[in-house]
Amino acid sequence: MLQVRATPNGSPIVRIVMPTVAEALQIALELYRAGRLDDVRTLTTRILEADPRTAAALHLLGLADRRQGRLQEAAERFRAALAIAPEMADVRCNLGGVLATLGQVDAAAASQRRALALDPALEAAHHGLASLLCSRGGPRDWMAAAASFRRILRLQPDRADIFHDLGIALRQYGAVELAVASQRNALAHAPGFAAALGNLGNGLVELGRLDEALVCFRRSLAVEPERAATLYNQANAQYAAGQSETAAESYARAARNGLPQALTRLADVLTILGREADAEAVLRLALTTAGSDIPGAIDMLSALLVRQGRHEESRRFFADYRYPHVADPNTFRLECMTAVAESWLAAGEVDHAVEVLAGVHGHGSRFFTVKSIAGLQQVLAKQGRRLVRPVNPDPSQPRVCSSTLATHGRFAHNVLEYVLLRLYAEKFSYRLETPDWVGGHYFELDDPKPSGGLKPLSFGRRILNDLVTGRRDDPRPDVDILSPLFLFEHREEWRERVQSWLRPRPEWLPYVDPVMQALKRRGNTVVALHIRRGDFVWFRYTITETSWYVDWLKALWPTLDRPVLYIATDDPATIADFAEFAPTSLADLAKDGAAEPWTGLEFLQDFHVLMNADVLGVSAQSGYSQLAALLNRDARLFVEPDAAAQRIRPYSPWTVSSDTP
Repeated sequence: MLQVRATPNGSPIVRIVMPTVAEALQIALELYRAGRLDDVRTLTTRILEADPRTAAALHLLGLADRRQGRLQEAAERFRAALAIAPEMADVRCNLGGVLATLGQVDAAAASQRRALALDPALEAAHHGLASLLCSRGGPRDWMAAAASFRRILRLQPDRADIFHDLGIALRQYGAVELAVASQRNALAHAPGFAAALGNLGNGLVELGRLDEALVCFRRSLAVEPERAATLYNQANAQYAAGQSETAAESYARAARNGLPQALTRLADVLTILGREADAEAVLRLALTTAGSDIPGAIDMLSALLVRQGRHEESRRFFADYRYPHVADPNTFRLECMTAVAESWLAAGEVDHAVEVLAGVHGHGSRFFTVKSIAGLQQVLAKQGRRLVRPVNPDPSQPRVCSSTLATHGRFAHNVLEYVLLRLYAEKFSYRLETPDWVGGHYFELDDPKPSGGLKPLSFGRRILNDLVTGRRDDPRPDVDILSPLFLFEHREEWRERVQSWLRPRPEWLPYVDPVMQALKRRGNTVVALHIRRGDFVWFRYTITETSWYVDWLKALWPTLDRPVLYIATDDPATIADFAEFAPTSLADLAKDGAAEPWTGLEFLQDFHVLMNADVLGVSAQSGYSQLAALLNRDARLFVEPDAAAQRIRPYSPWTVSSDTP
């Protein structure tokens, strides 16, 4: 910095005056705000050379790193600043933002929470935490996200963007009416808010108010005519309203405007319209397009080729298929091998289907369905038998279908969807049609195969729940009710009916009963626990801690008559936590020769034990063990985790509804 001073005789004296650290930091901040990031880096580096413990300079340098995409470096700068000045809430907030971008969800959330502990009014930390939980968290996080958004609104009640984000969190949680109200609040503050209009439309679609939803989408597109997400959601509403041709146009526009995921939905509509050649062309385009729904396109093209009897062509195509936009050529091998197995299965070559899938492992819905059905059909084939699906004798009568029943989730998810569908169909005397699915093979069910020609009902779970429970009375016959679905409440009045539907076929009892019989030989009281990890860790569902069950068992065990403990789990390492109760599992029974694992279908053996145990402990948020509890006729005690209290508590799988007379 130059400073000029005049001498007594009038001659100027010029000298260089170095700015203070505070002045240099102010200059660096102004440079940052002006976007001159290289200058920020130069100046903050000089400050740190003079005083390496200048936390504010480290913070600014980290902000420049983040803006320039150097995320790891930014995180290191923020941590270094906090090592010097741990009370800097804004640094903790910015560290949380970088960690979130790096995918370190738990560490990011912890950093935002520490920022809020230092400064409860720090809006950026509230927003960062809420956005993180909303977009990257799991079911247990969505209401926490909503709570954070509400805190921001208490500080700044006119924030339209926060009302919008709150609406998204509420809809994820299932509070759709509240979500709709929140989007309306956003629009009250910003009438032309295109994203809020679009998300209001999404909520109205889920509530079954399609005409209102379509108005919202049109208003949103009037503001942003080529917004791909809005075009896609408009297409969903048009499709649900039976406007298939216009839905196809909207999906195509969404794809052209940068949303390649719309290609599979476009293909679905074209199939419904009978334009299978066009649908096939779109699916093949999706399989070569970056960012498209590759697993969905594989499933749909496989189904199309099987439906047309092009089995050999399907096998060749999927055996050779490689997605061109990733380095790993085996990225979608699981889906491709599932498609190959599906073609063998459709051709009646069950052994080939089983052989193809024996060499791959995965958790995908379609993989699970094809592999399990192939395994069950192979058992029947060895006995010289096969399962014959009935055909609807009169498709002109009112009917409903769910063509997606076997494509979302696995065994329990599909069964719980089926329960809602059948309750709905029976209440209104509709014929229920279902595709091939595992529950349809395992239980004594005889629903006819789909007859086709039904318009889709998307986001149908709330509508069906309200119809089944009598909260609304506008039933919809002749619709294809699309997943995901689930029943909001399991009423005692439905228990006998549901349990009567879901009985294992006699053909399977020789494979599942021996496990239960072996346990009964070991004791008089079978205590079965389900401990789930695996995908619950990935999807951030609530984890049941084994210590809670151990504490509960210590009190219960002395009260039982010769108890034997059975553990069903996807994480065998957890079994050792129960050592004092001499636990056993299917693997242990197999080692002792007491029971033989049903290769590829062991989940049905575990399920049979849970379904018949004398005392049953379910895993938090697990439909698998909760379904077993719903179907268990004999258990004297059902227990579940109470995550908030960190303990185990008794519960009733079936509840008496307040709406029940």
